[in-house]
Amino acid sequence: MIVRCDYSRRRFVTWAAALGGGLAAAAPAHALSRTEGERSRTRVHYIAAETVTWNYAPQGRNLVAARSFNSSERVVACTGDNRLGPVFEKSRYREYTDDTFTKPADRGHAPYTGLLGPVIRAQVGDTITVVFRNNTPFPASMHPHGVFYSKGDEGVEAPGGDPGANGVVEPGGTHRYTWYVPERAGPGPDDPSSIGWVYHDHSVTMGVPGVHAGLVGPLVVSRRGEAAPDGSPYDVNREVFSLFQEFDENDSHYLRRNIDRFGGNRRIDEASREFQRSNRKPSINGYLFGNGPRGVSDTSPSVILEKGKKTRWYVMALGGTRDTHTPHWHGNTVTIRGHRADVVSVLPATVVTADMRPDNSGNWLFHCHVDEHMLSGMSTLYRVR
Repeated sequence: MIVRCDYSRRRFVTWAAALGGGLAAAAPAHALSRTEGERSRTRVHYIAAETVTWNYAPQGRNLVAARSFNSSERVVACTGDNRLGPVFEKSRYREYTDDTFTKPADRGHAPYTGLLGPVIRAQVGDTITVVFRNNTPFPASMHPHGVFYSKGDEGVEAPGGDPGANGVVEPGGTHRYTWYVPERAGPGPDDPSSIGWVYHDHSVTMGVPGVHAGLVGPLVVSRRGEAAPDGSPYDVNREVFSLFQEFDENDSHYLRRNIDRFGGNRRIDEASREFQRSNRKPSINGYLFGNGPRGVSDTSPSVILEKGKKTRWYVMALGGTRDTHTPHWHGNTVTIRGHRADVVSVLPATVVTADMRPDNSGNWLFHCHVDEHMLSGMSTLYRVR
């Protein structure tokens, strides 16, 4: 939902002073009209954290190699003695149309994004309002990077105080977050027309159990005057969001529930290195070895790009010490602040914004170039046609 806001001069000046000023940026001559491209808006989202049953490998084979899983791949992708397999209870952010949280919103959520929460968009000068409902059995929150917020809307557990004081929501509860988008949250002088941030759970234990349970999503901020009415950058034909993360089910809120539900009558030794290793899933958007939503196959990837059309990739990472990643595109290159590359580096909680104008048709690998991650499932395919 987009609600237009015509701030009075007094209110605007007060807000600008609080944020350090400098909210406005001149639009280029080819941008949207001033009334449409530069008008500040309040963008309202209704988002719930929900428990889902998630399959890291729904196609049940290595689609990148076009074969069945080998013995080492089965450790993370298949059920077996002292391992739970590819299916787990997890949490996921899901968007709805209103505060009844009954009808899922259709904002063009692409199936390939997997576990990622909905894309939250804004341009510099906007206000983001998120009405958040926690439908999971554990505390949860939404903590955004980059934007301006008060302590009450930080989404972080308050040390020794009221659990909800900083926007942490108990099971069944609701919180209304208000985040502002000053110029320092938008693209810098050398950035393209939009940049990516992340939002994620930051409730109990610094949010580690919630993030590994699956509570993470992308936030995109466009330069003022360079966004379409929905907040997306006007000068790109396609955006792709890719989260490189080793989800560690040993650290998830749901570990005990997953053992009880998916352990069956098999021997499960929680303290064993074998069991813990099998619960670490080096995935892209929550999928292993090129697996993905329904319809994906060895020859039909879920990400399809048009040759010659400008595509903006937002490459993200979260997680722990094993989440230093080097995503690599086969077949095509990207530009990052004017530098050309086919490999980028991402660390936990960082986002690299990279532009591609694909010129090489076919199905191409997209994977982490860290050997252990690449061989353990952090690989997929994309198509240029």
